[in-house]
Amino acid sequence: MSGNIAVTGVPTTPDVDGAVPLRRELRELQRNFPEQYNLFILGLKNLQRQDQNILTSYYQIAGIHGMPYKPWNGVGSNTNWRSTSGFGGYCTHSSILFLTWHRPYLALYEQSLYNAVQEVAKRFPRGALRDKYLEAAKTFRAPYFDWAIQPPRGTPAFPSALTSPKVQVVDVDGKTKFVSNPLYRFVFNPVNPSPGDFSRRWSRYRTTVRYPHKVTGRSRDSRVSPILANELASLRSNVSTLLLSYTDFDSFSFNGWDPYTKPSQFGSLEDVHNEIHDRTGGNGHMSSLEVSAFDPFFWLHHFNIDRLWAIWQELNPDSYMSLHPAPYATFNAADGESQTRDTPLKPFWDKSGSKFWTSSQVKDTHTFGYAYPETQKWRFPDQKSHQTEIRRTVVNLYGTNVFADFLANVAQRKEEHALAAAAGAPAPPPTIPPSLQHLAPANTYTEWVVNIRAQKHGLGAPFRILVFLGAFDESDPSSWDSAFNCVGRVSVLGRAGGRSGNGGQGTRCARCRTHAVGGLMVSGTVPLTSAVLQDIVGGGAVDVVPYLREKLAWRVTLFDGEERSAAEVPGLKVSVASTQVTIGEDGLPNYSGEYRVWPEITQGKPGGLGVGEHI
Repeated sequence: MSGNIAVTGVPTTPDVDGAVPLRRELRELQRNFPEQYNLFILGLKNLQRQDQNILTSYYQIAGIHGMPYKPWNGVGSNTNWRSTSGFGGYCTHSSILFLTWHRPYLALYEQSLYNAVQEVAKRFPRGALRDKYLEAAKTFRAPYFDWAIQPPRGTPAFPSALTSPKVQVVDVDGKTKFVSNPLYRFVFNPVNPSPGDFSRRWSRYRTTVRYPHKVTGRSRDSRVSPILANELASLRSNVSTLLLSYTDFDSFSFNGWDPYTKPSQFGSLEDVHNEIHDRTGGNGHMSSLEVSAFDPFFWLHHFNIDRLWAIWQELNPDSYMSLHPAPYATFNAADGESQTRDTPLKPFWDKSGSKFWTSSQVKDTHTFGYAYPETQKWRFPDQKSHQTEIRRTVVNLYGTNVFADFLANVAQRKEEHALAAAAGAPAPPPTIPPSLQHLAPANTYTEWVVNIRAQKHGLGAPFRILVFLGAFDESDPSSWDSAFNCVGRVSVLGRAGGRSGNGGQGTRCARCRTHAVGGLMVSGTVPLTSAVLQDIVGGGAVDVVPYLREKLAWRVTLFDGEERSAAEVPGLKVSVASTQVTIGEDGLPNYSGEYRVWPEITQGKPGGLGVGEHI
């Protein structure tokens, strides 16, 4: 149908060996591919300036995710999401379609960005300069930002490329100059192109914001780096564990919990995804599913989520989704309907423009004309050698050997905690350091995790459970997420209900109340081993169970920092589990897959699992 915008990604003809252009990490693009980075900045500015009524403009594509809750490209709503106060966007969360829906969404954004980049390249003065940028534009792909790697030494965890109002570029007139940074903010022009596009809360902002001040609404981007750096050990451990020990797509992909969930399956890529939304948004746009896609960082974040899924796919090519019910009504999903690999991923029309993409059709990133540095399968003679290299890369990037990673990350964090962000460190060695081998006889050690589940919409607002190991200032919730003994969090992107003034909690939406009764549960994990190891190496407790019984604590806050009692969170259950991990001669971890739950650690604490209770 000629009126339908086909989602094609960047049309690509693979090389003879199957090679396609790569989506690269933002900092690598900036450092090693300066022409493409320059085009990225100029192209993104070009895209953001487009008329907000154009369907392929930045504003319209961002609006597919949530607000303004209007049909895009003629794909209207066919559900009762309004009467049940479901989610009015097309986006799927806590759903088996979480990862697959976002893949064509990112492809749509990338094809619009690519077109904007081509336009910019053609504007350079004729001659060598234009030729250089036209050549760079041919293989341009949107970058990702890997928030789990150690940042380069001396640089913040959330780099200046994302927080500086101005950025230096070679402009289309050939002159080097400073221009407004499109990664810093998206400027609404106007805020509400049509009346009611945004709620009263979001209509107050003329630009996207991060950690807005409660009174002035002023963005406080400087808060992002220290909070990202503070829980880096937990984040890195979560990512490596997901990539190297999860082998089932369903448990890997989305954060839905049910009574059959095993202690080894509380984590998910969606859980990690939620944590980044929380830590970079701070009650600003990124923290709210309704408006998060308007923040330019949203796209860098989701390209990284897609990358982590693509890496996992290479390691687990035979595992894909099974049937699950839709967890709640969205713009095009009825509450409880069966969602399978053949469910239409609305509103994304396939290349024919006559049918919608399905999960079955988007498994291969080549479908949309890209790959990632880790998924260049054409460089290897067979699948096995490619998978071996991927595992080594994961270890180098995220440090699955907790003992080696401790020396590179946790010890350094202790020394440099007062800095705004942790400094970078070289990749950890593949084997257990000699000074720590006594803690891992026969190269085997115990991995400890906190498993958390709760009703997603139980508080009628997004909330987080912060986990501590050791003392913290219990009287000052504003300091908790940057406290040294805060080891991680589980962020729950609950549906916001009615909110009263001054950030107070209003009446829960009808759908939230239904979910509280119906039991829509989500789960997440917080790794503990690095934090425990820190105290053991420092001469502290060696008997881990009583140590955790004494030191482990958790607290609940809304995303605006308001503390809530753990007893208020419906379905909250916090437990501790452990498993055995053996480091092979190649330095790669082997997970036993058997987890033991330790209710004696959490017995009697608010929301804690007690002896004889179900996890």
